[in-house]
Amino acid sequence: MRKGWGRAVVIAVASVVIVLGLVFAVTERGGRDKGVQSYPAPPATPRLPSYSTAAPAPTTRPTLTVDSGCRLGQGPAELAPVPEATTRRVNAAWDRVERWLKANAPTTAKTLRPPATIARIAEAQRKTGVAFPAELVAFLLRHDGVSGIGESFALPPFHHLASTETVASQAKVMCDVLISSGLDGNVGSWWHGRFVPVAVDGGGDGLLLDQRTGTGRLGDWNHEGSVGFDRLPATLTELLEQTAAALETGGPVVGGYRPVVTANRALDWEFPR
Repeated sequence: MRKGWGRAVVIAVASVVIVLGLVFAVTERGGRDKGVQSYPAPPATPRLPSYSTAAPAPTTRPTLTVDSGCRLGQGPAELAPVPEATTRRVNAAWDRVERWLKANAPTTAKTLRPPATIARIAEAQRKTGVAFPAELVAFLLRHDGVSGIGESFALPPFHHLASTETVASQAKVMCDVLISSGLDGNVGSWWHGRFVPVAVDGGGDGLLLDQRTGTGRLGDWNHEGSVGFDRLPATLTELLEQTAAALETGGPVVGGYRPVVTANRALDWEFPR
């Protein structure tokens, strides 16, 4: 009787270990494949549970003790006016990009979505919980993001401009994960509620505008690492202007990437070897 009971315990423990191993394998596996949106996970060292025949002690989920900045659904109901100079500069950069795409990469040119309405942008701002920078409003009034990922237009090397819906939904995902992590150190380093996501790469990373001080500083985020502000120009408009110049001259641009046209007449970015 004692021998049979001991064998049952061994089998049960082994089964638990196998199942947990599969869970960790799935959650730790990240993919950077284009077109596949993985769930972000803030950096944290997993703690493996200990096994005992005794009843487990009650556990509680950690809670943030600092302000995450997340105010989902509480953003301004109205958009701030966009200065004419901002609109002119954004549209001038887009004119250059679109002219090149139509002549060289028409497949990608077709992925640029029509302009968003003021009402759609305002609703996205309300859902995101933070005021949109003027240049983002100007971008959305020119194109409401792009269609899909695949061969759609991307700022170098793989940042596909977000639509109004994607801005709001991505902000919710990031805030939900940030708050549920319960780790104070992730606030501001991994994400902050006053970051506005403006482009995604299909693998869980993307570009953001930092509205913590209302400057709209351009940065990028890595769902397995941290946010950064030293790899990009200061504004989204500057990045679009640099992209236009790279298209017209053959590059290079951010990180040394150069534009190439695929056999399907779509734009891609190639890192020179």
